[in-house]
Order: sequence, then structure tokens, then C-alpha cells
Amino acid sequence: MTAQPPGRTPALLLITDLVVICRHLQLLTDAERRGLAVLTVVGPETPADQLARHRADPAHPLSRAAEVVHVPDCALDTLVGAVHGLLRTYDVRALLNCGEVFAEPAGTLAEALGLPGPGAHAARVSRNKVLQRLAAPALAPRWTQVGPEARGAALDGDDDTLARLVGDVPLPAVLKPAGRMSSSGVRAVESLAELRTELAQYPQDETLLLEERARGAEYSVEALVCSGETVWAGITAKDTNECATRYFTETGHTSPAPALGAADEARLLDANARLLDAIGFGTGMSHAEFRLGPDGAVLMEVAVRPPGDAITKLWHLATGRPLEPALLDLALGERPLVAPQRRRARQVYLDHPHGELADVVCDDAPVSWITRDGAWPEFVPTTSDAPPRLCAVIVTRDTGDTLGDLTDSGGRAVSIVVDAPGDEDIHAVAERFAKTVRVRTHPNRSTP
Repeated sequence: MTAQPPGRTPALLLITDLVVICRHLQLLTDAERRGLAVLTVVGPETPADQLARHRADPAHPLSRAAEVVHVPDCALDTLVGAVHGLLRTYDVRALLNCGEVFAEPAGTLAEALGLPGPGAHAARVSRNKVLQRLAAPALAPRWTQVGPEARGAALDGDDDTLARLVGDVPLPAVLKPAGRMSSSGVRAVESLAELRTELAQYPQDETLLLEERARGAEYSVEALVCSGETVWAGITAKDTNECATRYFTETGHTSPAPALGAADEARLLDANARLLDAIGFGTGMSHAEFRLGPDGAVLMEVAVRPPGDAITKLWHLATGRPLEPALLDLALGERPLVAPQRRRARQVYLDHPHGELADVVCDDAPVSWITRDGAWPEFVPTTSDAPPRLCAVIVTRDTGDTLGDLTDSGGRAVSIVVDAPGDEDIHAVAERFAKTVRVRTHPNRSTP
């Protein structure tokens, strides 16, 4: 990295969007404790009015950020242009990206500045599922790329043309966009006829993947990695709505994964280590999703940033130590402290009636409206043998929003977070506390 002139304020460059910063506000406090000014870049998904409101609120950590830059898109050139002046004014000692939309440009920028990060190559691969399949073929399901030209030819042709496109990928299969996130556009397809119908639903210029439907339970592996060495890794069990629908929306997470034998745990951790090595992951936190079947772990996708939903909070409750200090350690090139698990925590998204969201009521805990508050609730760990608890009720939509089917993660509305001793049935705990929450809706205004 080019040497900085003396006398400039040391700083952390924090790149993400408001919805993600709300989950990791402790990063701002931790940076302040270390004498770092916080320079924040947020993207087009951040509403300008909400950002201004939180900046003007002295009780909100964003009000203490030294600089906040709101950019219109997530392109590398836009990011470089936005921070160029900041790099002249501040001694930027760490760059930390927490969300998906900036993963590639942030990884490239960190490498250009000589700062610790996942690396430009790993960041690029993480944003393209085709590249992930090419980088780690031994972990991939059978798959084929469906580019715009091939898709057009298949739609215009007969069933034989469509069958040639499918190749050796067995049906039923999964159709998914190569570059989206949050399960957006992911569909199960059972037949050639269904595939033809679904192919016509995507934008004409979008590249898709058609891949074998991997069977087995789904897990994610979260890892803290310092200069290519995994310092800590944990396994989270995942729930989706795939059994009742043709979608793959995540509806629950449990950290650490319950009822996972030593052999299966070793398979997942080994697969994750091979994956990170294959993509050349450098420093930071990774989040990779696998299916674990009879033949071992099969890669679904990998991200080179902290996990979404409440997974970082689940590990906080499970280990008693928040992950934000470790994220900052890694961004500074320091080896983080880690803690062993002592409890188990679970987030589960609740079923909701269709209609316009009116209210969420809970008998046993405050309800946190993330969009309004601009912050997630505080999570306070307890002792390993403390009774099961309802730790939070989280609403990620706002009143007046239309609630409907869960076709992707954006359709979810209300979740709870619980924790319990490791030997408790955490699913039963979550079911019990879920009954204390009521989601109220009004009929859609457009409904006659």
C-alpha cells in the first residue's frame, strides 16, 4: 500500500448498505474504541430519507461516523470515485465490506490499496455461481450454463433442442440466476415443459444455471480466515420452504447445527476448506452453503462477507462473544480471538397471513422494527445452563407492505431468535415462543 503522509486521522472504510449496517452497528463503536474514524459508503438500496434521519439522530451510531457517502450504484469505478477524496484526507488502515452488493468492488479496492481482504479473485468468483462451479468442480453438482443465446434457441426450438440444452443434468433440476442473491429467481423444475415455461420468465440478458437438484440437509459454514488460515469455523443448519413449494427461501437457521455427527461435521469443514483454497480466499469472514448427502458435501454457493439474516447474532448467543470485533481484527490484519460454543441459538421466520402488514404483537418480548429503528435489537448472551429464552422478535418489513408467498428472502417479514442449553430441543423451544407472536394484516387495498 502506498505510504500515507503523517498527521492524517486513521480510519476504517466501511462499505455496505443501511439494511446491513443496522445489523453490525457495533463495528462503529469498536472502531471508535480503537481510535479509528469511520468512513461509510452506502449504495442505492439505502433510502436517502432513512439515512438522513439516522445521521441526524444523536442516539444512532451513524451520527458519529466521520463521513457517509451515498453512491448511486455498486460499480467499481463509482466506488473508487466516491472514496478517492477520503483516501487523500484519512489514513485508511482497514476496509470492511459487510454486504453482498459491494463484495466484488470492495474486494478489488482492498487489494489495490494493499489492505487485508478476501482478494479480488475470490470476490469476483463469489458473485458468479458459474465461476464457483468452475473453481471447485469436485464440490459442484452436475450443471450447465444457460446463456441468453442458448436460452433463446431452446425456447424457439422443439423438445429435442431443449433436451440438448439440459445435457446430462438430470430432471428434476434447479434453475437459478448466476449472479443474484437471497434465493431470487431460484426455481425447481420437474420436466422439460416446466423448464420451457420457466426459462421464458427471466430477463433476456440474464445468464442462468441449470443444475442437478442436490439432496440432503442444507448447512452453511461460517469461517474467520486470516491470510488463508481458517482461525474459526462453525456450522449452521438451515431450513427452507422447498418441501411445500417450488422455491428455496430460507426460513430458519440454527447455530451450531444440532444432531450433526462428527463424521458429517468433518465432511462439511473439509469441503469448506477446499472451497476457500480453490477460490484463493485471503482474509475476512466467509459464508458458504452446502447440501450434505450420501456422497458428501455439494456446494450451493459461497459469499466472501459475513452471513445475512441473524446468523452472526446466533453465533454471538452461542459463544458468548460478538463477531464484530473479530471482523475488525481481520480487516486490520490481526488474528482474532474466538470462543467455543456454549449454547445453541435459532432464528425462525414465522408464517404470515397475506395482506398489508398492520402490526406485530408479542406477549413475551419487545418487537424490533428494523426499518424504523435503523438498528437490530441488542443481544445479550447468558450462561450455558440458563433456561431457554426468547431473545428477539424482528420485523424486517414495514406497515403497509404487502405480504404474500415466500418466493425469495425479500418476502419474509417476521422472525424470532431463541437460545437454549445445547442439549435442549431448540426446534421445540422456537415453536413454543413462536406461539406468543401475532402477525396482523389488512386486506390489500387493491383487493375488491
